[in-house]
Amino acid sequence: MPRILFIAAHRPNRSPSQRFRFEQYLNYLKQNGFDSEFSFLISAADDNYFYKPGNTLIKTYIFIKSVLKRLKDISRASNFDIVFIQREAFMTGSTYFEKKLNKSGAKLVFDFDDAIWNLDVSEANKKLGWLKNPDKTAKIISYSDMVFAGNKYLSDYARHYNSNVSIVPTTIDTESYQKIPIEKDKNKVCIGWTGSITTIKHFEYALPFLAKLKEKYAD
Repeated sequence: MPRILFIAAHRPNRSPSQRFRFEQYLNYLKQNGFDSEFSFLISAADDNYFYKPGNTLIKTYIFIKSVLKRLKDISRASNFDIVFIQREAFMTGSTYFEKKLNKSGAKLVFDFDDAIWNLDVSEANKKLGWLKNPDKTAKIISYSDMVFAGNKYLSDYARHYNSNVSIVPTTIDTESYQKIPIEKDKNKVCIGWTGSITTIKHFEYALPFLAKLKEKYAD
């Protein structure tokens, strides 16, 4: 039975990126003969401190715990046929773990759905921004046997560093998310947005023109 080790930052059903990029396919993979294991770093308890200012000692503990977990992943990676990394294996700018996983004998698949080489750091961890590295994404791509990119813009970037790139759009599980018939008002438009703590600033850029649209078209 082929074995896949999924490596990501957050626990199951915590991160939209993980949920839509690979978590929703785990049952399908199991039904089709794949044995999957999920290794994540940030637990529910860690969440209470990781994205809040301060808590230096607890964040240091999370950091050390995460290093030990990834070292364990490296030691057992050869037991898997595929190691699938979603966005990054570790939260700093280092590519040490990706490089080691590349040499494990397992095929390394890298998946990303955003321009993560443009660094975003949460307000709570701005003082730790120096730990990030804008060249990290390119290096991980170069180490990988295959790259899944969420759209053409991302794939064009990835092909500068790896020729084996496939566009895999982000999808939703249509069995879980059913279309609800509603009576539409053709004179109204509904605008939605989804994001995270680190990307909320991009939505804030849109507020001025959204306010103008509301002023112009409001009842």
